[in-house]
Amino acid sequence: MGQTPSNDNPELEPTGKPWSQRAQDIAAVAWPSFLTGSVATMLFFAFIDPLVLQDATFPSWDLSRMTGYALGFFFFWGIAAVSSALSIFLTRSGTPLTRD
Repeated sequence: MGQTPSNDNPELEPTGKPWSQRAQDIAAVAWPSFLTGSVATMLFFAFIDPLVLQDATFPSWDLSRMTGYALGFFFFWGIAAVSSALSIFLTRSGTPLTRD
């Protein structure tokens, strides 16, 4: 009979292999920044038309509305990813605090 995965250790994949620290860091940066980029894109483009923004900033470029949405999403996702990565870097750098 097959074994069912145990939930004793939340850091284990269903295969039973632990995630490396790098994999955990990538997941901790990529997923929240993706969600933040998605929400920021929805809020920004609810009020701003990408074609109007393109006419005001780069009128010589011929971009579609969907390209504007995609560029905006990747911009917001990148900004959020930099913020998340910086948070991880700052929490891991320096000397660890000791409790007396």
